Formats: sequence, C-alpha cells, structure tokens
Amino acid sequence: MFRVFVYSLFFTFISLIVFNQIVSHEIKNKSRDLNGINFSIRSEERKESLLKTDWVVRTSPARLMELAEKHRVLLKLVPARGEDIKFIKLKEENN
Repeated sequence: MFRVFVYSLFFTFISLIVFNQIVSHEIKNKSRDLNGINFSIRSEERKESLLKTDWVVRTSPARLMELAEKHRVLLKLVPARGEDIKFIKLKEENN
C-alpha cells in the first residue's frame, strides 16, 4: 500500500514538473508575441506622428501662399470672384 502511494506521489510530482515546463514555454512564447505586437504598435505610432507633422508642414498657409506665388503663371491662378461661385439647389423630397 505504501509502495502504491509513493509511486502515485512520484508520478504526480513528475506530471507537475512537465506541466510547469509546458506552461512556462507557452508564457515565454506569448510574451515574445506580445513584445512583437508592442514593437509594431510603437512603429506605427511613430510613422503616424511623422505623417501628421509632414501634413502640417505641407499644408501650412504660408507655404501654400509661397507656392501659389511661385507657380502663378504656370498654373494660371487668379483670385476667386463672387460670380465664380455657383450654388446647387437640392430638391427636397416630400414623403
């Protein structure tokens, strides 16, 4: 009887060690995956920040005014007049 108890205790102990190793390996894999995802997120945030900065620089009124003056002849730009604006009348549907 004592021998059966010792064997069952031994096999339980070995099973717990194997289970612990499996769980530890899975945790390491998931941590590695999470680190990769976090790196990708930070990379995308940096790209987004650069794109927003580039957009602000490219659409600044002073820069656009300078480009308009520089290429006025080539683009044949003229200031907008009131009669150039056309309104579109939308028909309202009666239900």
